[in-house]
Amino acid sequence: GDGRRIAAPAPSRENSTNYATAMTTTVIVGCGIFLRSLVGMHSPSGYGDDHSGGAAYGGDFEAQRHWMEITYHLPISEWYTHDPEYWGLDYPPLTAYVSYACGWLSHVLVGPESVALGASRGYEQRDHLALLRSTVLVLDVAVYFTAVLAIAGRLAPDGAGRRALVLLALCQPAVVLIDHGHFQYNTVALGLALWSFYCVTAEGPFGRTCVVGAVLFSLALNFKQMTLYFAPAIFAYLLGRCAGAHTWAGAASRFVALGSAVLATFAALWWPFYVYPDAQMGGTGSVLHVLRRQFPFARGLFEGKVANLWCALDVRPVDVRARIPAALHAPLALAATLLLLAPACVSLYAAGRGADARTASRHRNCLRALLWGASAAGLSFFLASFQVHEKSVLMPLAPLSLLCHDLPGFVAWFSVVAAWTLWPLMQQDKLQLAYFSVLTIFQILLHGTEGGATLAPKDSMAVWEKIGGPSQTLCTLIKVGSFATMILLHVVQATVPPPARLPDVYPVLW
Repeated sequence: GDGRRIAAPAPSRENSTNYATAMTTTVIVGCGIFLRSLVGMHSPSGYGDDHSGGAAYGGDFEAQRHWMEITYHLPISEWYTHDPEYWGLDYPPLTAYVSYACGWLSHVLVGPESVALGASRGYEQRDHLALLRSTVLVLDVAVYFTAVLAIAGRLAPDGAGRRALVLLALCQPAVVLIDHGHFQYNTVALGLALWSFYCVTAEGPFGRTCVVGAVLFSLALNFKQMTLYFAPAIFAYLLGRCAGAHTWAGAASRFVALGSAVLATFAALWWPFYVYPDAQMGGTGSVLHVLRRQFPFARGLFEGKVANLWCALDVRPVDVRARIPAALHAPLALAATLLLLAPACVSLYAAGRGADARTASRHRNCLRALLWGASAAGLSFFLASFQVHEKSVLMPLAPLSLLCHDLPGFVAWFSVVAAWTLWPLMQQDKLQLAYFSVLTIFQILLHGTEGGATLAPKDSMAVWEKIGGPSQTLCTLIKVGSFATMILLHVVQATVPPPARLPDVYPVLW
């Protein structure tokens, strides 16, 4: 009543900091979306039937579009049996359900002709391509981006380090090129797996953390079978969590809870194929047929020219596939893979067993350990398992990209090498410009921004030396030598044609 005005309270420093952090995170997420959108402007795999070389038109883009066509129009009993020679559906049920949803969107937003059964084969109108690119981007942001942000929030407590980690993880060249250039939905499976890692290492009751994480990992497995690469790592950790209970009854109840959650998730996704079976196969036969479609052992030890052990050993004079009977290829690959991943699984079992008595910082260390273990398991499968293709390099790369604070030099090096191994596929897809552009942007972000200062390798060498790693000099020699070799091979391939008797020499060298 005295006419004096009451001044509004000044914003607190905490509110200002939170606002700045939110704005910076929004900008970083926008950068990741913008980079994906730029790459998505290129034509996808097989567009215009560039490299079919067989009865099926196009490449992975046409395969994904065709799955939308058959899931939208056909009964579920025919999803995995319809014309298997023309991009037959060979991914797990959750991918099939997502394909149905995308097919419905295409039918409504683009037009019935985009998914017309049979008549839409090779449909490549630009509005349809834009819609499908958008579905990849939306699912990427909804699942993978959120998982990266959540994990970064636990691993990097300071704002600068968290922003650098998120920026570099979201701009991983191989992830961007495969999903948004080549055209796939890998980030859905990778994001679900990362969310499961986040949950099983979080503080809280076992049912709210580990059981929820088991459900999320089951969803990842049912979206893409390649997520099996992570299965030994998360199984070892969860087995340790069960063994870490104070009593046998507690351990048994935890194991039953995990098993029930996994079985219930699989049952919910697979039950329709049993209830609505193929008339000739019956319920059990239909389920087994869907399973067989996902594991095509007849394709052989590896596919194409992939940068793993078996491809490297298949050159003269070794010729591993010719010298070892085909019946032994799968057992040999399994033994080699188990040998490589055994140390990581033992370490994760120990980490899981001691997780109950740990503080928040200790749980953060468990998350870090699980990411390292998942990277090791993914790399073991990529290097030595059966029926590997070049896109499998995303499996070790996704969890490793979130460990920049542990060994930034190694993570940055592996990120570039992983993208470099994709060069033959990038040539096939005519994505050379996108390849060089994304790698250049990644290097600028790594060395020319806040991330380069925050993730400087000076702190990582102490960790590296503690675990018995090589010296700084040797690390530098390996890094410089490998980068020089990669650049040299690009130059030689661009200037020197391959010999007539060795037409595949460059893909093999990659």
